[in-house]
This record gives sequence, structure tokens and C-alpha cells, in this order.
Amino acid sequence: MAVRAALGRFGGCDGSVTLSVAAAPEIAPAVRTAASRFAATEPEVSGECVRVEVRAVEPADVANQLAVRAGGTINVAAAAAPSPAGADVPTVWIPDASTWITRMQAVNREAFEADATSVATSPVVVAATEPVAKALGSPTVGAPQVAALLARVEAKELQVAAVDPRRSTAGLAGAGLLYDAIVTDPGHLVDMVRAYRSIAVAPDAATLLKAPAQQVTLTSEQAVLTGGDRTALPLEPAATLDYPFAVVAGKPRAEAAAAELFRTALRADREPFAKLGFRGPDGSTSAGFPAGRGAGTAPVTVRPPVDPQKIADVLGYWNATTAPSRVLTLVDVTSSMNRPMASRAGSPSRLEVLRKTATEGLGLFTDDSELGLWAYGAEYQQVVPLSQLNQGQRARLTTAVSAAKATGSDVCGLYETVLAAYRSLKEGYKEGRSNTVVVFTDGSNTKPGMSLETLKLELERATDPTRPIRVVLLGIGPDVHKQELDEIAATTGGRAFVVTNPDEIGDIFLQALIRSS
Repeated sequence: MAVRAALGRFGGCDGSVTLSVAAAPEIAPAVRTAASRFAATEPEVSGECVRVEVRAVEPADVANQLAVRAGGTINVAAAAAPSPAGADVPTVWIPDASTWITRMQAVNREAFEADATSVATSPVVVAATEPVAKALGSPTVGAPQVAALLARVEAKELQVAAVDPRRSTAGLAGAGLLYDAIVTDPGHLVDMVRAYRSIAVAPDAATLLKAPAQQVTLTSEQAVLTGGDRTALPLEPAATLDYPFAVVAGKPRAEAAAAELFRTALRADREPFAKLGFRGPDGSTSAGFPAGRGAGTAPVTVRPPVDPQKIADVLGYWNATTAPSRVLTLVDVTSSMNRPMASRAGSPSRLEVLRKTATEGLGLFTDDSELGLWAYGAEYQQVVPLSQLNQGQRARLTTAVSAAKATGSDVCGLYETVLAAYRSLKEGYKEGRSNTVVVFTDGSNTKPGMSLETLKLELERATDPTRPIRVVLLGIGPDVHKQELDEIAATTGGRAFVVTNPDEIGDIFLQALIRSS
């Protein structure tokens, strides 16, 4: 619904400037009220009256639209939006947190004008029934409480629920808290996978308000105050939704000027926001704030999740562990794979380490993922066709990996194999999945013909930014040329890892899959 905060005295204006505002659904009613009050002041820009139109739009949907407009993509657990017409793109965007600004700037560094200042805040909380909240024994939820919650989840006494972190900042903050509490060293990544997969994913924040009693939800203080009977337990360390007022770049000068007038008005008019359970930009409360249910009137720390690397890591972990993948695995079967992984006595062969890692790695993928297997030496061949990872496909892959044997030749056609696999994945590309080529190798390309520069050029030609396919390479043993692997990976936005300790390859393999998502 669009609200036109306008008419004012059009008789005294030369025309009108329409300011289009897309606001997160929960804050849109307050923005509409403030827009109506703004209209009553008869605002003008260069003699033209200002008309404000407010639409309630999920931040993920606006981000999707803006990313497509910039010629890129953003992972919001949805297909890329149709290319928007200029009039369909809002001049002002008020998402739930600056996290979205950070994510968008990774797609387009110049997406917004100047600074995106906050118009309201709300801490991210764990919402629980009063008995569950009391059982946690703390007014906040940090690492100790996460451990207690997960123990009860493991015992099937409770379940954690959240909106998909790719679409919700509250969900992202909660997923980040779980990661920080669980992954104190790489060996705990498997525990994190288990925790993420135990989360019940809700389609939107409104659904979380209707969660059954045995679910604790990751949401905002404001959501708790506006519905349901839950108690709000803030996260520790704090995470905050800060509702930034972002002006989209490339809009007419008059609209940008109108946006600045409206920004000032919003920040000065706190009453509509307070009545809906929002705090001020500084974390304080004001008249009308409905304190209760764990929400006090004392100021809170304003700390939106804006660390780009942390955001990328958590979203990568979430995507890799909960979303279906489409992975083609390439296994090196040259004769050197029979050599020991390490120089110490009793070290397993490189092929033995690969077999163990690949077999255990199957457990990291969801049942609706698609996996396939190729083997390569001087030539490459399909061993198990790419198919959905049902029970039969898991059995076929396990059997094939267990039966893998090194050939009698050490000629390695790494380059042509990677290119063929990339093209194969591209032909059957699927939206909404992490499309990845995973390469195991213990050396470098030794087959005459294709050069590294030719491979990189062909990969660049095949790349479609809107349909990303990443190449992840795991070098096994001391004979790997890391720079070569890095250059191949970088061409596709992937990563390269080298493992010399057989005890570390499992954790590194998991990190490789996660960081490529």
C-alpha cells in the first residue's frame, strides 16, 4: 500500500517531486505516519511540493532488485528479480539493518549516496516462553546459554526457529552467535553444521510470532512487543537492527534533495516509532515505548552486524550446510597419488586420504543436493553422473570413491579437466544452488597442450556473473603448486587450499565447501 504524504498547497507550487520510499514491513506503518506529518509541513524542493509514497517491502526483495539493476546478484534465497525499470527502483530504502547496505556494497560499491543514517533501532533477541527464559538463568543469551539451548535441542526438548539468514538480519545475527559459540576451533565445524540444520526456518517474521511453545525464535525486540506472549532475551554480544535511511544513487537531484528533507523529519519524529516498539537511533526509548516482556527502558548498545567478512562467512556457512548444492567432484588418479601423504613413517597414501575425505564429505550435503564424480589423469572420465543425492546416489558415490585406484601414469591433464567440468556444470546450471567444481589434486598440470593462461582465458569467457560457478581446489601433499591453484580458483571466484597434514584435510575440506558458497 502506498501512502502519499503530500498534497499540501499545490496551488503555491510549480509542480511536485515524488519521493518513493521502500521500508521494511514492520517499520513501514511508522514511516507512513511520519510521512503524513511531514506532508502537513508543506515541504518544497526548488519550488516544487514534495510527495512521499511509502511501500512496505521485504529488505531481501529490494536488495535482489538493486543487485540486478547493478548487473550482479545477491544471495537472498530467491531467483534473481526481473531487471527493474527506473521508476520501479525506490529513491529511499529503509531496510531492517545496515547489514543490507554492506551486502549491497559488495555487489555495487556506489549503490547509495553518502551515509545511511539510522531512523530507529531494535535489538536482536531470542524470544522464548517465560518458563524457557527462566530456565536459561540469564537476561541475555551468550555462549553459555547457547550451549544450554543446543543441549535441549539435541534432547528434542526445544527447537530454534528463525527466518532464513540470507533474508533476515535477525536470522543472520542469530546464526553468527551460534557460529561464535560453537566453532572455537575448526574441529567444531561439523557441530555447527548439525546446529544449523536443526533450525526451523520460517518464511517471515510474522510466522515466528505464532511459533509453538517448544520453539525459541531469533527475532527483534520490536517483534516481541507487538505480538505473542514471548519474553525477549537480547544477544550477548549485542546485535541490533538499525533501520538505515539509504538514498539510492543515480536518482534525480530533486528527489535526492527531498530525501534529505524527509530524513531530517523522520529522525526528529520519534513518537510513531516508539509506539510500535522501536527505540531511537541511539538505542534509547522515548514516550510511548511499550516496555515489558523483557524489554526495559534503559538504552541498549547499537551494534548492527556490518563486518563484511563475518557476514560473508556466516552466510557461506549457512548456505553450504542448509541449502542444496550442485557439485561436480574431480579426483586425481595419477600414479603419484600412491605416494605417502607425509614423510613420516606410516603416513597414508594421498589416495587413501582422498578416499576418506570424500566419503566423509558426503554427509555434509543435503539430500536434495546434486553430486557427480569424475576421475582424471592424462584424460578425464565420468565415473558417477551428476544426480540428486538420494540413498542410491550416495551408495554409488561411496562405492566409486572406495574403488578409486591410481593409474600407472603421472601425466596430469588438470587444465582441460577443469575447463570441461566447468562447461558441464554451466550447461545444466540451476538457480538457488551453490554450483561448484571441487578438484582434488596432488600436483600440477603436466599434459602438453593447454596452458594456464589459456585455461584462465577460457574460464573468463565462460563466466556469467548472474550464474556463478566456482572452482574450489584442494591440493594434497607437498608437490602441489599453490600459486597455480590460486590463479585457477581466483578466475572463478573460488578458493584453493593446500593440505600436507592428513589429520587436517577433513576440516579444510569443510571450510573449502563453506567458503565457496
